[in-house]
Amino acid sequence: MKRFLAVLGMAVFSINASADTLILPTITPEMISAMNTVAPMNLINWKVGDQATFDVSAGAFGKLGKMVKEVTREEGNAIWIHQNIDLGFQKDVSDILMSRADGKILKFIHNGKEEAIPNDKVEIISQDATEITVPAGTFQVIHVVAKTQKISKIEVWANPRDTVMEGTVKQFVATGLLDLTMELLNFKRGQ
Repeated sequence: MKRFLAVLGMAVFSINASADTLILPTITPEMISAMNTVAPMNLINWKVGDQATFDVSAGAFGKLGKMVKEVTREEGNAIWIHQNIDLGFQKDVSDILMSRADGKILKFIHNGKEEAIPNDKVEIISQDATEITVPAGTFQVIHVVAKTQKISKIEVWANPRDTVMEGTVKQFVATGLLDLTMELLNFKRGQ
């Protein structure tokens, strides 16, 4: 169960809903909170240079743009993860410092400003093994369905063994205003 929380927390750390702006996929307080509840597991063995690129789409609006997530550098026993979302008409940038030892978020910088790490709990509804095809290929994945107080439904299809970082292959988030889907286009492993 803790392994699934780690996968879910990292996989869905790319959705943000705000009443006064367009809904953009980015790291939300709920997802950071989920990562902070993960007990020490030494799961974070990602390499500098690990990178994943996703197509971002929103319901009837279709394809909006791309998101690139990458491990950019190490700092002690922690790593920096940079996430850049480009929808053409709007951009969003997040940087996260994460402990390798326990997966906890140590620092969260969103669009150049450090933000607090809130504590919204993730509730796992179901999990099963399945196969999924996305632009990057066909993968055996763990499919996790969850929710938080602020997000009514989160679905993550993940395979950290055959991809990079937390292994997100696809994710779907029902924000209440707009349904967001991200699918893995390609990935590369760092050195």
